[in-house]
Amino acid sequence: MRSKAERKNSSKRDTAFSLQPNTQDSDLSNHLTEIQEAIALRAYHLYEDRGCVDGNDLEDWFRAESEMLLPISFSIDEIDGRLIARAKVPLPIVDDLEVQVQDQRIIICDRGPICIEEPDRFILCRVFNAVELPEPIDWTTAEISFQDGILEIAAPKLSGGDYVAAA
Repeated sequence: MRSKAERKNSSKRDTAFSLQPNTQDSDLSNHLTEIQEAIALRAYHLYEDRGCVDGNDLEDWFRAESEMLLPISFSIDEIDGRLIARAKVPLPIVDDLEVQVQDQRIIICDRGPICIEEPDRFILCRVFNAVELPEPIDWTTAEISFQDGILEIAAPKLSGGDYVAAA
């Protein structure tokens, strides 16, 4: 994906996560397709478990999604000219996540299926969530942290002089 904007005087800052503004559309598309195929397979198994009776395809899909995708809740606040996005991610560590911060979007996805241990079984889950931000941010100076299951992304908002639409 090409960046939607160019910034004046931008400089990169090291963070605990790699900031990837120019991730190829095909990379995200392939990742999302992989997750959708896994959900479709689970939905088909649910259909088979019901005796292959037609008419509940949406129920099967939504149940498969709820079983396979880890829920992520977002909140976005503005404090002193910075947007602060907080995502509650039900994982003990952040090693399995990839965070992409773009001009006006944050994408959280897994690096592959995540194995979650439950009392009587193991479950393979996936993570994929994209959130559109209300205003453009300077992703080059975004600060990202993860503590106690909360992923926090803080970045300054871009003013009109810093944000010039690409031609």
